[in-house]
This record gives sequence, structure tokens and C-alpha cells, in this order.
Amino acid sequence: MEKIKKAYYLLFYKIYRFYKSMEDDGFADWKAGLVIQTLQIFVMFIIIGQTEIITKHKLIPAGDPKIWATPIAIMLAIFNYYIFLHRRNWKNYEEEFRSYSRQKNRLINFIVFCIIFGTLLLLIFTLYLYSKVDRTKYK
Repeated sequence: MEKIKKAYYLLFYKIYRFYKSMEDDGFADWKAGLVIQTLQIFVMFIIIGQTEIITKHKLIPAGDPKIWATPIAIMLAIFNYYIFLHRRNWKNYEEEFRSYSRQKNRLINFIVFCIIFGTLLLLIFTLYLYSKVDRTKYK
């Protein structure tokens, strides 16, 4: 569990450093949190979409998406605020992350890029597959 938490903090840290290098306006941590939340929502859509395509059952009730999407987004925002911004626990790892060698940092940057780009590609692919489904067969 500790390794998962550290990897999560590392992902946040790399996005944080990206925004901090662009413009140090004091909101880099909030921007990084927003990117993390967006990725979480995308992953949730991917899981729900792929599950609906495979099982041919609707997981989310039809109707207004604000009814189910808003509470989920709020819960994710509270979770991310508590994990990253409330006590800034990720800063406990900052010295370790900064001490990584140049080669290790390049590898980590590449992995973070692959995670973000891969999530976007998988979301697009899921939406494409979802558009091809015959919804009249869904229960």
C-alpha cells in the first residue's frame, strides 16, 4: 500500500513540477490536483464504458447525468483535496523525488506522459466503441 501511495504522490509531484516550471503563480498544486481528478474521471468513464460494452448492460441509469456525475466528482474532489492539499503529505516525499538521478527522472517523466496520453487514447477508443454499439439490445 505504501508503494501505491508513493507512486500516486510521484504522479502528482511530476504534474505539480510541470505547472510550477511554466508559471509559479502559487496554484501549481491546485492545477496538478485538477489534472489528477480529470484523469480519475476519465478512467472511471473508461471502466464504465468498457464494462457496458462487454456485458451489454447499462451500469448507469439513463436520464440526467448531473444526478450521478456531480456527487462522484465532488467525492473525488474531496478525496484528492484530503490526499494532496489538506496536509500536503506529498511534500514529505519531495526531497526524495528531487534526489532522483537525471536518468531516473527521464524514465519517470516518460511513464507519467504514457499514463496521461494512454488514458486519453483509451478514453477516445472507448467512446468510439461505445458509438458503434446497438443500444436497442441493452437491458
